[in-house]
Amino acid sequence: MNQEEEISQLKNELLQLHEQTKLQHQKIMELYQRLQQIAPDVSKKVSYKPKIGVPAFALENFIGLKLMHFIGIVVLVIGLSIGVKYAIDRNLISAVMRIALAYAAGGVLFFLSLQLKERYLLFSAILLSGAMASLYFTTYAAYVYYAMTSFAVAFVIMTGLTFFTVYQALRYNRQEIAMLGLVGAYTIPFLISANAGRADLFFLYILLINIGIVYLTVKKEWMATGMVAQLVTWVLFLGWAGARFEAKWMATGLIFMIAFFLLFYFNAMAEIFFYQKKNDVEVSVTSRMGLKTSGLLSLRINNMALYGGCLVLFGQYYTNPGYALITLAMAGLLAAQAGIFYFVWKDAAVKKFMASFSFVLFVIFIALAWTGLTVTLLWLLTAVIVFAIGAVQKWPVTRMAAVILMGATLIKLVLIDSLVFTTVQKVIAYVLLGVLLLVVSFFYQKFREKLFGGD
Repeated sequence: MNQEEEISQLKNELLQLHEQTKLQHQKIMELYQRLQQIAPDVSKKVSYKPKIGVPAFALENFIGLKLMHFIGIVVLVIGLSIGVKYAIDRNLISAVMRIALAYAAGGVLFFLSLQLKERYLLFSAILLSGAMASLYFTTYAAYVYYAMTSFAVAFVIMTGLTFFTVYQALRYNRQEIAMLGLVGAYTIPFLISANAGRADLFFLYILLINIGIVYLTVKKEWMATGMVAQLVTWVLFLGWAGARFEAKWMATGLIFMIAFFLLFYFNAMAEIFFYQKKNDVEVSVTSRMGLKTSGLLSLRINNMALYGGCLVLFGQYYTNPGYALITLAMAGLLAAQAGIFYFVWKDAAVKKFMASFSFVLFVIFIALAWTGLTVTLLWLLTAVIVFAIGAVQKWPVTRMAAVILMGATLIKLVLIDSLVFTTVQKVIAYVLLGVLLLVVSFFYQKFREKLFGGD
């Protein structure tokens, strides 16, 4: 070995050690931050200050080493997909040849990833993710578009690819593999076909991949991957339900909507459902802190998507009362979740969101189920009940929700109801609302020191 080769080898080894050191430092920081969250007293005894220098952010470094190859593999897969579509439209090659070439392209990317793994770990991970996405779609296309395999064979192959991709993501310890190889796999079919005819197979395909994503999210705490998968899945489902849904797909849509909701709910709640042991500190479920911001956001998206999905699926066959029943059912589901988080897991942030969302939906339910003066009177009654609960339990947020509803009722009364109400209805509405506002104001005056102290 001459001097230049030796220098090159040492340089590559140094780069690899530097990359591994950064990864270890990042892992230590994640563990220490987690320890601070679940056991602040213990974390004070295990203080950690980084001993290594972490390079500052550099735009060229970020573009050249992280962003460029990520975009490159996406562009490559899109280009291959468009090329396949062109060949299909022009009948340039047979169906067997199309599938064979697609498998070959995936195989070449996988072979290159193996060859480059030792010297260029990150680049190898990106190539591997592109290979997995290509193989996923090729297997899916071979069954759905060309009927070249049976359902059992396609399902077994895709299940094997899921296990293999999860294994490689854990082995590389790279979130990019999960992000591109798994999440990207179920967006590729839209580059080739609208896939309107086999919604059941398409959503089964997505569900299978999502199971692998959720496993990785729970195992490695890769919340970004889980969030991207959740957003893409719900966008695809709601887009299909709004644009291509037919009555014959009602059962299919309902089953997969519930499956996606439960799967991503589990994903968001994983940190509460499982015991975690960090640095020999075990924390029980009942003493855990609340969900992180990402988990709370995931729950919000999940519940909103479920409500939207129910409106789209059932709303096409039901008139206004149908929307009202769906809204009432969703309000009840959210209220039940708020109760669980309040009494079992003691998570204030989640409880507030669930209770607030439930309250808003109940108000909307009243507006959908009734009209005219009845809506105004029921809103006022709801405001009275909610304000009373907030006063007894000393919950400021609940009291403010009631006050906001009173304000909304007043705005509705002035801008809308005044145009359609009879004189008698106007008198009843204005008098009741005025009396209620005065009573609430007197309550604040009488108990201002208990509510606000000396302010």
